[in-house]
Amino acid sequence: MVNLADGVFGHGLMRTVRRLFLPASLFTDRRALVLSVGLSLLFTALMVPNWLDALAKLDPGTASWSKIIGVAYAAAYMVFVLIGRLEAWLPRALLCVATIALGTALVVLMGLENAWLLMFALCVILTFTHRAVSLVVVALSLLGITLAGWVTGGLAEALPNLVVLGSVSVAIGLLAWLFDVNNELRHARDQIATLAVDRERERFARDLHDLLGHSVTTITVKAGLVRRLLESGRDPAIAIAEVRDVERLARQALVDVRAAVSDYRTVTLSAELAAVGEALRTAGIEARLPLAVDDVAPELQQVFGYVLREAVTNVVRHSRAGRVSVRLGHDWLLVEDDGQGTDQPTEGNGLRGLKERMQAVGGVLEAGPRPGGGYAVRAAAPVEQHEAAGTSGGNG
Repeated sequence: MVNLADGVFGHGLMRTVRRLFLPASLFTDRRALVLSVGLSLLFTALMVPNWLDALAKLDPGTASWSKIIGVAYAAAYMVFVLIGRLEAWLPRALLCVATIALGTALVVLMGLENAWLLMFALCVILTFTHRAVSLVVVALSLLGITLAGWVTGGLAEALPNLVVLGSVSVAIGLLAWLFDVNNELRHARDQIATLAVDRERERFARDLHDLLGHSVTTITVKAGLVRRLLESGRDPAIAIAEVRDVERLARQALVDVRAAVSDYRTVTLSAELAAVGEALRTAGIEARLPLAVDDVAPELQQVFGYVLREAVTNVVRHSRAGRVSVRLGHDWLLVEDDGQGTDQPTEGNGLRGLKERMQAVGGVLEAGPRPGGGYAVRAAAPVEQHEAAGTSGGNG
């Protein structure tokens, strides 16, 4: 015997059925469930007198069957409301079909003038199934009542029921749509909050890397210098001065970390020029640095400070360079060395963080080997240039 769920067609059919009977977002939270149960009980209480009045007009046999089917119909409706939040599609599909079948049977027994009883089945369809399914079923139900009334000559009696069913369907459909929109907005708000946390985590990691990377590199170089001085037994005064410098740098690194945590630290290009000059001197690297930063656009000085710090830190760490040149323009920064460049096959967190900083100001960062040997880092960003931009340079 062939199983319908086997094969590509079977799996596709089952997936389609599952999607059609997935729980609507209207009933994915507790408040909506309480609201739906409350409205269901209210509708039931309001309609029971009308149903009992209609039963009184039927013959005993029809009335008995109507009572049995009516109780089963109400039970199916309430159970459907209570399990509306379940993900399992099969019991939902079976209950949906059972509710519609019981409602239709009840209307057939009691006559078209009681077609309002289909309201409960339509509410189930509108709130617990896929929107396309609900629209089709509601449209077919209203069309079926209209055709039945036209064929039997009871269209006038069915018209009030059509108005009631149509109005209730529109109201429930709008309510379901509003809950859908609300849930989508809530989901979007959660995503925005998550992205904000991720951005703050990235900012902190980037700042911590930029701050500690340079400071720790300088401290390491100075500590090595002190060790060599002590091992040689000469120039103790210089060794003591370098130790004091290491202590000062360590204290400053601690201050910078605390400022990064509080997001209070401001990097300036002039201060970074002085810091990298000291770091290069300690590492024994000849430095050609600009004498001033006045020509650099004010809105770019902070980000250029970060670029300069990271570029020189990488020179001291990896390049084995003997000479470094830093040049500045109104909207660009260029750091070049004559070393071996980095031996890392891919860019590290530092360069990646710098690219993110430059992108934030609409600029670009380029880093790579120079044609004549060495390594170069170039940062540039478009700015409003009201005056002719000059290049400040010179030997530090």
